Amino acid sequence: MAFPHLPDGEFTRQQAEALTERFHNVTIEDDQRSHFRLVVRDRDGVLVWRAWNFEAGAGVMLNRYISRYGVAKQ
Repeated sequence: MAFPHLPDGEFTRQQAEALTERFHNVTIEDDQRSHFRLVVRDRDGVLVWRAWNFEAGAGVMLNRYISRYGVAKQ
């Protein structure tokens, strides 16, 4: 499934929100306004991966887990 990919490193709120609008199980958590975590859960709600938006290389693993576990909205 094609989805809007995050850049390999840091990502913006706008990029994260594009994914949360597309997937049921991708959410923004620990929102501190200037920084936040993007979280991927499996179909049962179990945490699969999470990363702060400012982490080096954050997008690499998030993209991998979203492509594998993402539950697209209809």
